[in-house]
Amino acid sequence: MFRTCIQITALSLVLISSYFLIKGVISLSAQDMIKLSQTTYGGTYMRMVKNLTQQKSGTIVGFVLLLASFFLSLINFLWPMRWVDFEVNHNGVILAVLVSIVIFLGAHKASNVLQQHYYKQTENILKKPKGEQKQ
Repeated sequence: MFRTCIQITALSLVLISSYFLIKGVISLSAQDMIKLSQTTYGGTYMRMVKNLTQQKSGTIVGFVLLLASFFLSLINFLWPMRWVDFEVNHNGVILAVLVSIVIFLGAHKASNVLQQHYYKQTENILKKPKGEQKQ
């Protein structure tokens, strides 16, 4: 019982920490990104906008991966273990590596798509006349 409690608590701490990592970034709107990237001369430093959109998209994708990891580990803990499960299966290792590569590539693509979406949002706000931009 005590071993299970420690394992589940450690797993839960990963989930809790990911919540606090995403908490600050998820509320960062396109308007906030524009304000953060304003120069002292009244212009907008678009490289900063790109970095902020990349940070936000990466954090969101990272949070989703941590959430998936939490549930996958929880399923593994709740699945009854057999004696043969203590042995390392080489085919399982190869499959895990291949699945991990596919997940990495998918997450990278999702992060890029999100980053482009947030970047276009900021561009659309900047294209509006000053009076129409949301304060």
